[in-house]
Amino acid sequence: MKIYFQKKFLPAFALFFAVLTLALILQQMNVLVSINIDFIRIVNGILFLIALINYKRLSQVDLSNPNRMVRSVMMGTMLKFIVFGGAALWYATQKKTPIGIYNLLIAMGLYLWYTWIEIGWTKIKKDA
Repeated sequence: MKIYFQKKFLPAFALFFAVLTLALILQQMNVLVSINIDFIRIVNGILFLIALINYKRLSQVDLSNPNRMVRSVMMGTMLKFIVFGGAALWYATQKKTPIGIYNLLIAMGLYLWYTWIEIGWTKIKKDA
C-alpha cells in the first residue's frame, strides 16, 4: 500500500482534494453559472481512480524497453477513452437534464490536467 503514498503521486492527490474542496465550497455558494457539482465530483473521482491504476501500471514497466513504455501510456489513454465513452453512453440512455457546456469544459480541463500529471510520471521514471 505504500506505493500510493509516494512523493511522485502527490500531485494527483493534491489535484483530487483541491477539486473536491472547491466543489464543496461552490456547493454552498450561489453561483450565477449553472455548474453541476455532483457531475464534477464524479468526473474527478473517476479520473483519480484511473490515475491510480495508471501509476501502479507505470511503476512496474521496465525502463530498458521504450516500446513497452509507449504501449503502457497508450493503454492508459485507451482506458480513459473507454471509461468515459461508456459513461457518456450510459448518461445518454438516462435522458436526464443536459450536462451543460460549463460542466463539459471543466471535465475536459480535469482530463487534461490528470493526463499532464501522468505524462510527468513517465518523465520522472525516464530520468530515474
